[in-house]
Parts: sequence; structure tokens; C-alpha cells
Amino acid sequence: MKIKYITTVITFCFISLYTFGQNKTVNIKKSKLSWTGKAAFNAYSLTGTLDVKSGDITIENDTIKSLRISINMKSLNHENKDLKKHLKGEDFFEVKTYNEATFQLSKGVALTDGKAKISGIMTIKDISKTESFTIKIDEDYKELTFNISIDRTIYGVKFNSPSFFKKMKENAIADEFKLKGSLILD
Repeated sequence: MKIKYITTVITFCFISLYTFGQNKTVNIKKSKLSWTGKAAFNAYSLTGTLDVKSGDITIENDTIKSLRISINMKSLNHENKDLKKHLKGEDFFEVKTYNEATFQLSKGVALTDGKAKISGIMTIKDISKTESFTIKIDEDYKELTFNISIDRTIYGVKFNSPSFFKKMKENAIADEFKLKGSLILD
């Protein structure tokens, strides 16, 4: 009788986990974000890091029901201190005023082979736009990865943009930058 009871409880736990979903929190200490910006007309590029401020995800029946990520813009980092200061300043992300960037999933999306194309609202410098990109989640729902291209100009970051300064050549900075993430889920 005890074995039957224990088996029933274990089965119920697994069914509940699958049916009611998993709420996961992003581990901000273990997660990694990197950005890459590049020149508009040559191969020159720079890469730095950012910190996750917070995040959470709900997965139910292999469907992502919710996803929220907050980025600490004050953590924007690069080995060149002058560049870091410039990127944090008024020409770029103005982190004293806009110290957080966020992404919020707009609607649930099914995972297929651990991948999904998601859409949601990205907010940078208090400007909110819809962004869509592909994410991958391992089968144990322990790590979520992504690599997204973001057009900085739609968020008001127009410094040395060839779209706004047509005559600029060697000093032009590409409108898009890459944001790559490895989010560890607890």
C-alpha cells in the first residue's frame, strides 16, 4: 500500500510540473551578456559586456508563457575606459538617466526542438519597440541563449550613424549592434 501511495505522489508531482509549468529566475551572477558594435564600412569591431539586473521565465507544456529580462545599463563595460565612458554618455546610452533596458515577451510561444522565435517589447532609453529573435533553451530548462541584432537608431542612439550622417565614411558606426546572451535559469 505504501509503494502504491508513493508511486501516486511521485506521478502527481511529475504531472503537476509538466501541466502547471516551471517558473524560473535568471541567475544574475552566472548569466552572461555581451555586446558587439562595429564600423559601418570596414571590419573593425568592438565587444564588451553587460550585466543582467533581473529576469524570469515561465514554461508550461513546452510553451514559453512569460519572459522578462532587465539589463543593468550602468554595467556597460569595455576594456578601453574612454570608450566605456563615451558609450555610457549622452552620445550613446545615457546610463545616468536610463540605467535599465528591458525585454518583455508579448505572447506565449511554443518551443520546437528547444528553439522558439519570440517577439516582445524591448525598451532602451525609455523608447519601446517590438523586437523578434530566436532563442534556444536546453532540455532541462537550465540555460536560455540568444543572439540578436538591434538597430540602435530606433532607440535614439544616432551618434555617427550612416543613416543620419550621409557624408560620414571611416568614422561611421553601424546602426545595428549585436547582443548575445547566456541566461542561467534557477
